[in-house]
Amino acid sequence: MAGLTPVAAQPLPQQIASHLRDMIIHDILKPGERIREVPLSAELKVSRTPLRDALKILAVERLVDLAPNRGAVVTDLSIEEMRDLLRVYSSLEGLGAQMACERALPADITAIHDWQHEMLAAFERNDRLRYFRANQAFHLNIIKASRNASLIEVHGQLNLRLYRVRYLAIMQQKEWTFVSSQHEAILAALDQRDGPLLSRLLIEHLSGAWRAIATLEAASVAQDHQTRSGTLS
Repeated sequence: MAGLTPVAAQPLPQQIASHLRDMIIHDILKPGERIREVPLSAELKVSRTPLRDALKILAVERLVDLAPNRGAVVTDLSIEEMRDLLRVYSSLEGLGAQMACERALPADITAIHDWQHEMLAAFERNDRLRYFRANQAFHLNIIKASRNASLIEVHGQLNLRLYRVRYLAIMQQKEWTFVSSQHEAILAALDQRDGPLLSRLLIEHLSGAWRAIATLEAASVAQDHQTRSGTLS
């Protein structure tokens, strides 16, 4: 099937959902954009039934909105909704850090170090997409090291909804060296099992996401101003 990564263990709707999820979180499908089933099913060479099942999966994840007689639309979070999500996400990061320091196995910490090496390799190649994916894995593995299933589940759900904002934060980041130094401090705190320090560092590390939200807000205000000016003229 064109455009989809074959995963033998995954049913077709989940494969399609994974493909559409990537398009949404990487800003290919924009917030508020309608997902047109006919051309999309033709592009992916699938029937509309598994496509609709895939859209239902994304609706549960709150990445798309399904409305009667309107079809699927990419969820368009307001600035305030993004801020509220990020506040909760920050708290989960802090809690996950504390629990990771208490519960992480040596293999967990080794995996997190490996993702840091992957980020550095992507940085050296100036490959921002690879860097972003390694960065996501780095942070998700810290939460995974908490070994708290409920925390991992809720954090994962919020991460999906904030993925686009964090992606934009990385894409807008001009000074990667600074981010790398932050990761080294995070690793040092984890190695030392210093929960309070790791918690603080992870919350501070989300400053890029806060800046991305501020940038989106400024762009929205500018667009509204331009629209009003055009209407008045």
